[in-house]
Amino acid sequence: MNTRNAQSRLHRVLPPAIAVVIVLAVWWGATTWLGVPKYLVPAPQDVIVALGRYWGTLWSATLVTGSETVLGLLVGVLAAGVISVTVFAVKPLRSALEPLLIGTQTVPVMVFAPILTIALGYGIASKVVIVALLCFFPVTVSLLSGLQSVDPRLIDTMRTLWASPSALFWRVRMPFALPQGFAGLRISVTFAPVAAVFGEYAGSSNGLGYHLIQAIPRLRTDFVFAEVVLLTAMTAALYLLTLLAERLVCGWQRDSLR
Repeated sequence: MNTRNAQSRLHRVLPPAIAVVIVLAVWWGATTWLGVPKYLVPAPQDVIVALGRYWGTLWSATLVTGSETVLGLLVGVLAAGVISVTVFAVKPLRSALEPLLIGTQTVPVMVFAPILTIALGYGIASKVVIVALLCFFPVTVSLLSGLQSVDPRLIDTMRTLWASPSALFWRVRMPFALPQGFAGLRISVTFAPVAAVFGEYAGSSNGLGYHLIQAIPRLRTDFVFAEVVLLTAMTAALYLLTLLAERLVCGWQRDSLR
């Protein structure tokens, strides 16, 4: 069993690791052998040097953007849960709210960002709202779909056992809807850091987006790429934490299918 688990982990880890090595090799080869100018694409070693040289600034900016991202995700997920449960419980609301929900996604976040910055100021509030607006829709749609897709025969069986509506919801519908909700959350966490950066573009005094605006006109591409590395690492960490939370919350479904 241990050997099988080790092989399974190796099969999950090895392909991404190989892909990263290939990307780094191509990157290094392009900057070393093809003569790509450093002001366009710095070499990997230059990015590593920039990470060390500007670590204090980069780490402070990462903490700011990370805080905005996490708070925005929490607000977005909470809003998604409230909206999806309300729409499921009150059927007429679906036709009324669906156009509004879709409308929030048709307008690019770059349009919302300056408006929210003017309304809420240059602080963290505008960035949190921007992240929440971008992230709540996938979770809302996925969770609502999960609530509606429970097998009717299971509902009928529970009703024959005199299960109350609240018991049906919390013991049947919600447990089966959570995996789909996490599927939407996995999509949202990949967008969230970028949404926070867009919010910082619109107006801020710190954060990865703020420093990107300062670095790009000065052609400090090593600094820009160092920020991209940290932003990628943040997104990957959020995604892995989401997978861990899904395994802890919904692991019973995976075990029941074995």
